[in-house]
Amino acid sequence: MDIIIELILKVLDLYALLILVNILGTWIDPYNQIIIFQWIRKITEPYLRIFRIVIPIGNMNFDVSAILGLMVIEMIRAIFIRTASLGML
Repeated sequence: MDIIIELILKVLDLYALLILVNILGTWIDPYNQIIIFQWIRKITEPYLRIFRIVIPIGNMNFDVSAILGLMVIEMIRAIFIRTASLGML
């Protein structure tokens, strides 16, 4: 059972890392031309679309979906670790 818990936590960590790389990719490749960033966006966009909130700031828009998505992943991790440590899993 511990192996499954560790695997789930690693998958959540990996997905959070992909979201961070996606954020970096929007700065490096804003026109979505680099293939690795295209691949990462295809993986992360369906999840981030749930949290899509765009805040207009002057002539720019600030998208908070990645921040909210990472917060939810971290809350899921914390709940999962807590229930595993209490022996509920």
